Amino acid sequence: MKRYIISDITIAASPETILNALLDAEQLKAWWGVDSVLIEKKDGGLYCLTWLRSKQGVKFISSGRIKLYDRLSHLSLEDIVYINSERPILGPFNIEYKVTAHNEYGLTTLSVKQGGFEKGKKHAWYYDAVADGWPEALLMLKNYL
Repeated sequence: MKRYIISDITIAASPETILNALLDAEQLKAWWGVDSVLIEKKDGGLYCLTWLRSKQGVKFISSGRIKLYDRLSHLSLEDIVYINSERPILGPFNIEYKVTAHNEYGLTTLSVKQGGFEKGKKHAWYYDAVADGWPEALLMLKNYL
């Protein structure tokens, strides 16, 4: 059985604003430190992010497809492959972003579920990195918005 990780955060922003920050190249660069972005904002569209580009190449790549996208409620990614220049290629993973508005307060809860983690040493370091990384990334997004 494959494992998954869930992280949640409440942000003072609309669902559309939050999901747009996950899809817009300039915003991804501003809050997540992404180096380059290729995203087709549609069901079946490409979703590819890179980090730490240098003369030696790109250090990290995350690439997959948008399975389902609704600008007001969710973004589901599938067939995500993670490439780290110092590790084996890992995947496929899926990532689900769900936003739930709390209209009376102007707040929205963002829930991220990343699944597809296999057991074993090869995947253990990435599982741990993602378990620690999502809460940090969501806090960076909250501070940005």
